[in-house]
Amino acid sequence: MNHSLTHLSSGQFAKLMGVSKDTLFHYDRLGILSPEIKADNGYRYYSMNQMDVFKVITILKELDMPLKEIREYLDRRSPEELITLLEKEEQLLNVKIEKLNKMKKVISEKKQITASALRINHAYIGLEEISEQSLVITEADPYTNDESFYESMLKHDKYLVSHNLNASYTVGWMRDTKAVLANEAFNYDYLYTRISKDSTHANFIKENGTYLIAYHTDGYSSVEKTYDRMLKYCEHEGLKLIGFFYEDVLLDDLSVRGYEQYTIKISVRISK
Repeated sequence: MNHSLTHLSSGQFAKLMGVSKDTLFHYDRLGILSPEIKADNGYRYYSMNQMDVFKVITILKELDMPLKEIREYLDRRSPEELITLLEKEEQLLNVKIEKLNKMKKVISEKKQITASALRINHAYIGLEEISEQSLVITEADPYTNDESFYESMLKHDKYLVSHNLNASYTVGWMRDTKAVLANEAFNYDYLYTRISKDSTHANFIKENGTYLIAYHTDGYSSVEKTYDRMLKYCEHEGLKLIGFFYEDVLLDDLSVRGYEQYTIKISVRISK
């Protein structure tokens, strides 16, 4: 019998579908997709019409649908069942697309921040105009040891998760200017994460205005040196500090080894 006009051998069908013959054999054993014809001589032939079925199987598999569920659907297939299945998978796909878009945003933002960190002059200190930023802030635990930093981070992350905020920006730290000027013991007041301006979850606004900017690259243990440098600059220039100091980490463990090699951007709003 000549099957060449309407059917393909397992090798031809596998090549056309971009898979191995072993995949076809596996699907056959599971009862998902079997050759339409199994000749007496052992040759196996797939119908051209089975191409569409195979494509659906591939799509469902890429959507992480178990092969067992794919087989169960194919056993009871009907137009109504197909609509129900596709509606369900479409919803799951939309969730995945949203998640991937968020991941892409995180990657793009991280790439931009890292690239900018490589271009900065670490000795730079000066004034820059900064636009308004929407922030989500949580209160930091009083500093006692490194464990308190961890607890503050944990609490902040828990807040973001509970409000479904997958922000693309690295977590930053805030210090009240009054405490810094009063030379109080080193402590952070809040943790913050930047979010989009159209978000309804912002609970703090970093106001637009003129900010004093400096960079610290000698590790967290000596970050107060940069604060002192900024205070001396303000005293020399007759500048008044307003609100909070903001610490943004530009280079972290993704690109350097350990806290002592972090690059930190410190900004504080001023008035002349």
